[in-house]
Amino acid sequence: MKLRTIASAFCLLAGTLSANAAITIVANNDAQSLGNLLVGSGVTGSNFSISGNAAQFGTFSGGSSLGQGFFDQGLILSSGNVLDAAGPNQSTYTSTNFGGAGNSQLNDLGFSTLDAATLSFDFTTTGGSIYFNYFFASEEYNEYVGSQFNDVFGFFVNGENIAKLPNGDAVSINNVNNNSNSEFYNDNTRGDFATEYDGFTDVLTASVIELEAGTHNISISVADVSDRILDSAVFLQVGSFSDTITPPTANVGAVPEPATWIMMIIGFGVAGLTLKRRRRFEEE
Repeated sequence: MKLRTIASAFCLLAGTLSANAAITIVANNDAQSLGNLLVGSGVTGSNFSISGNAAQFGTFSGGSSLGQGFFDQGLILSSGNVLDAAGPNQSTYTSTNFGGAGNSQLNDLGFSTLDAATLSFDFTTTGGSIYFNYFFASEEYNEYVGSQFNDVFGFFVNGENIAKLPNGDAVSINNVNNNSNSEFYNDNTRGDFATEYDGFTDVLTASVIELEAGTHNISISVADVSDRILDSAVFLQVGSFSDTITPPTANVGAVPEPATWIMMIIGFGVAGLTLKRRRRFEEE
């Protein structure tokens, strides 16, 4: 199999959010429902699994409040509690210590990881390419840029990390910040954007091209590095794991309302589904 990875930014952040805009988070640790929300056209997913604390997984809506070019709905994995991702930014040190293990694939990149959250699944494609959209956010910004406390994430397709910038650099706190690859970075230390995290990247596209037809594996992970404080998260666009590029503004799926999760629990007996609401949806 010949793998070639690319990542591209769709557009730079433009404009400012309105005073009423917000991201809403719903905790959800059901691996199959999360995986099915991510998988889009031309791909079939199976054998979904997660590892980490239940509070490290969820779905979100209102992502478009971050600015032009940001997708509105998707999945979130965090090294801390996903409910803390909702804005506004009221702290520079938001942290949850779960006492959890790290991730061996992230460790192999040269990091000592802790409190890892991982979603893994097999996927079948008839060949061609695989794409999906994401952005990364962290409380490690901006104080710990260039330090050993460089929280990390990765997208491992058949063991190869494809979380890369267009120039081939790994997407990380030390590689994307006010001084390095700054065209992909958004500084939120003043609380200008609707998320708790102190900084976050633009929307990027992870890709694998010339993928052989058949069944493959992907593992999506985020973790603390060197200590268990100052959380980080990766946001993934619903329905964008596809054999074609999905524009971030495309209406490719919908994250179920909290009431829908309740019906899923009652009707299908989904084990381990955690349901909380950070706040009420705001009426337009």
